[in-house]
Amino acid sequence: MAVIDNIKIRFSPLSNRVVLARFGRSETEALETRDATNEFLQAFVAYAFDGKMPEKGSAVEVKFGGGDQQFVVRIERAGDPA
Repeated sequence: MAVIDNIKIRFSPLSNRVVLARFGRSETEALETRDATNEFLQAFVAYAFDGKMPEKGSAVEVKFGGGDQQFVVRIERAGDPA
């Protein structure tokens, strides 16, 4: 059975992508990384819409954060292309 310790989701300013990173002893130097942008966004949309495929044009707001760092993200499923 694989151990999933020291795996973190991070934003890479260098590549402007969300990455899945595995860390060793250092908390700042990743041993391995891979692009996980699409998987992260798909998971976030599934979370926002409770795992259901939203109707075209439907939207939800997701609120998160702590303390003085509160955020609201609005996600809307696009309608038919013009």
